[in-house]
Amino acid sequence: MGTKIIKSNAASDAGVVVADNVVRINSKEDNGVMVDERGVTITGPVSFVSGTNHIRVGGLWTFNNPTRLMIPSTLATPSPVLIVDSPVKQLANIMKDASVMIALIGGLSAI
Repeated sequence: MGTKIIKSNAASDAGVVVADNVVRINSKEDNGVMVDERGVTITGPVSFVSGTNHIRVGGLWTFNNPTRLMIPSTLATPSPVLIVDSPVKQLANIMKDASVMIALIGGLSAI
């Protein structure tokens, strides 16, 4: 396929590079996101605009509330950094939406 490069103009540092085995989105030479066979690499400063309870690790874990982490963790009162947060609520919403889509498709096929 080769390599495709998308930029607003030839002198711009920002752009999107798509090749057979890599995708890169750059804002500057040292800031960007790269996806390749090793995974996702983010370079440069990172800012998350979300609460820590919305950041998932491994799909099952979320960060504990930062105010709870202010209490020292001891043997008597352990305070884990990650807590198990099953994505059941999200799956229930997905299943609800899927049932609506199936009903719509079934209704359209009857026409």
